[in-house]
Order: sequence, then C-alpha cells, then structure tokens
Amino acid sequence: MKKIFLSLALVVLSVSAFAQLSATAVSGSDGYFVGKGSYDLSFIPGLTIAPNAAVVKHDNMDDMYQVGLNVEAKVPLWDAVRVGAKGGYTPKRNDYSNYFYEGYAKVNLESLLFHVVELDNLTLGAGARQTEHKFYAPTEYKVGETDGYITLGGTKGGFDGSVTYTRALHFSDNRGASAPAWLDIPGFTAVTGGYLKYAVSANLGYTYQIVRPYVNYTYLKRYDLPITDNLAVGVTAKVGVVVVNAAVEWFDVSNKNHERQTFYSVNGGISF
Repeated sequence: MKKIFLSLALVVLSVSAFAQLSATAVSGSDGYFVGKGSYDLSFIPGLTIAPNAAVVKHDNMDDMYQVGLNVEAKVPLWDAVRVGAKGGYTPKRNDYSNYFYEGYAKVNLESLLFHVVELDNLTLGAGARQTEHKFYAPTEYKVGETDGYITLGGTKGGFDGSVTYTRALHFSDNRGASAPAWLDIPGFTAVTGGYLKYAVSANLGYTYQIVRPYVNYTYLKRYDLPITDNLAVGVTAKVGVVVVNAAVEWFDVSNKNHERQTFYSVNGGISF
C-alpha cells in the first residue's frame, strides 16, 4: 500500500563561521518517526567535533533515543589522510540498550597517486565498529558485535558517486531469541531492527548548474530476516543559500519479506 512519507531537513550555520547545525526528520504511518541531528564544530583547523542525537518513534514500541559524538582530524603533515573516532549510547527502552565505539580513516587517493587516476576527490575509507548490545527480557544477557566497512567515492565532471560495503565480523556470544531494536539503514535516515549481516550501499548523482538528480540504493541483509532493497530517487536544487529536495523512497521498516513501502519525501535547507 502506498504511503505518504514527509521528510524535513534543515541546515543552519551558526554565528560562528566554523560551526554547522544539521537536522533531518522522517515520518510515516503508524506513528513512525525518525529524527537525527548533529552540530559540527571546527574551531581548530583540520579538527571537527560533532555531537549528535537521534530519536525513533512508533506506535508499537516505546520511544528510543541515541546520543553520540564524532571527532575527525587531518593527520599532521599529511593532508591526504584523515582519521576519526565515533561513539554513541542508546538508553534502555523496549528491554534493550546499547553503546558503540568506532575508529576509521580516509585517504585521498588522488593526492597519493599524484593525480594518475583521472578522478577528482577519489577517496578510500575503512573503519571498524564495536557495539555492545544488552537485552533485559526474557532473560538478561549481552552480545558484543564487531562490524567492519570499506568505502570508495569520487567525482568526475558533474558526476559524483560512492560505494560502501559493511559486514558483521564477529559476535561475542550466540545471538539469542531477542534482536537489537536499533539498526540504521546505511544511506537512509530510516531505522529498523535486527542483527546486521552485511550491507552494500551506492550513491550516484549528477550536478548541472543548480540541480542535482541522484539515486541511493542499499542492499541490506540481516541474520534470520529476509533481504531488503532500499531505494531513493530524487533531485536537489540550490539557489543561493536555499536548498530544496524532493524524492521517492522505497524501503522496508516492517521486517517482512520484500514488503517495501513507498514514501514521498520533501526536504528543505538553508546553508551559509
């Protein structure tokens, strides 16, 4: 059944020239709502500190929240490499809580290869995340999960694109009857549930003057759940400091076999 999906996004730069506040929210039927926001601070050249928060709501569960922090910096004397660390905490809701920490690095291959590759801003990234899941019912137990990912992206002419592969590498214990209640769909604002097995995400866009049509796709496989295909097709336009976006999105937040829902999204933003 077709459902209307409204998404509101706002990007506002603070009075400081080195700080940016961003937020995005999506809502759908049955009280489904996801809101995410971050505040990027760059008071020291080459260093970015970004606290962030998120909320997930649905009629069938108690509201869930997550707070986190991302720190990213250029490697001294080596501008082609950036390193970062992330961390986050989801308080106890729906008999579930978690915390995670992550480290990653990004390399500008264009600089390292002395511009031999005919792509602009060709960047390779890799990282690993450790998530500690805690369940409180029917019995209390913990599961540690280690995920790894690699991403490659670049631009050429008006085109820009990236591909990311994410995979679960290790679990500290057997996955019990309960499953995590919080799992981000890579490349989407939407949040679902379950244990990640692997995901492949791709993004392709083309900028022509003030308009950028794009497509996002994520192939998501979770343990003991069907594969889901998540697709978004949209266009973004920027006129001065105003950015507007419209898209059609198909994704599955119901954990049912290939029952993707159709959503229409409208986004707006202001940047300085």
